[in-house]
Amino acid sequence: MNQIPRITLKTNGFALGSINKGYFKTEDGEIIKLILNSDNKPYILFTKADGERIYYSAKSEPNQKILDKIKQAFPGVVVWQ
Repeated sequence: MNQIPRITLKTNGFALGSINKGYFKTEDGEIIKLILNSDNKPYILFTKADGERIYYSAKSEPNQKILDKIKQAFPGVVVWQ
């Protein structure tokens, strides 16, 4: 995923430069969790069983490499790109 939803409010987290961690509100009113350590794209989107969405971006390792490791470790997990 190359883009995250537009953020309108930081509800419980912090943002410093390209680092965003915590809970943020989107322009649609949804609360999402961001663990973005850089502008490293594409972002990885995890959707939990309860519907909570978590956007992740690593700092030191390409996100595609992390996603490949997840696919290998959990072959039954559905992955969209």
